[in-house]
Amino acid sequence: MIELFDLFTLGILLVAFTAALVDTSLGMCYGTILAPVLLIAGYPPEVVVPTVLFSQLVVDIVGGITHTKVKNFTRKNIKVALIVAIPSTIFVSLGVFLNVNLPTIITRTYIGLIVTLLGFLLLLGIKLRKTSKRLVFISSIAGFNKGFMGGGFGPIVVSGQIVLNHDVRPSVSIGDIAEIPVCIVGLLAFAVLGKLSFLPIYLVVTVPALIASFIGPHITMKIGQKNYAEKIIGVITLILGIVTLLKIILG
Repeated sequence: MIELFDLFTLGILLVAFTAALVDTSLGMCYGTILAPVLLIAGYPPEVVVPTVLFSQLVVDIVGGITHTKVKNFTRKNIKVALIVAIPSTIFVSLGVFLNVNLPTIITRTYIGLIVTLLGFLLLLGIKLRKTSKRLVFISSIAGFNKGFMGGGFGPIVVSGQIVLNHDVRPSVSIGDIAEIPVCIVGLLAFAVLGKLSFLPIYLVVTVPALIASFIGPHITMKIGQKNYAEKIIGVITLILGIVTLLKIILG
């Protein structure tokens, strides 16, 4: 007979694998999927967010290497990756600080509104002129989100890039690769604040996520060649935004 603890562990393993598969194929939803499940399983926020950051770091490194091998990410994408990575890495520390000190309702509200808006823009096929300032703004919000709640990076960075007329395949791969320094700085910020301690849950989450990160980029390569890829990302982004807002409204 399987004990309840084993069922919880099995559930977390499956969720971590699924979250990493979605993240490395669509560039989003790792923390958005995994963080609520860990909270439901009884882990406090100060454990959940660093757990997500640590496992996400492993996923992004392996996923980034795989994205490069299948040519979702090439040399010409390095500049955009840096424009995304630098401001998001700077703002992740602010997110971590507020995670420890501030109620979440205000931040969740604006995250929900921004993600919902980006989802609508993608589904309606509305594109904005790509500028460095707009990309920096989007990346700063995404980095803050990652530090504050462990999720909300990919939906903004990936959908934001597509809205700014960037192709799907590099948008997804840049989202994963640019997140690497974000996760590192986020973990360091938790360490500085005395909220970082390596627990067994880190390994439970990271192992299945690592396996999935070898598979996801190959899916990106396939769907990125189809004209429905933007719509898939648009629908997921819109749903995430609406669900975020409904959670706030319904308490």
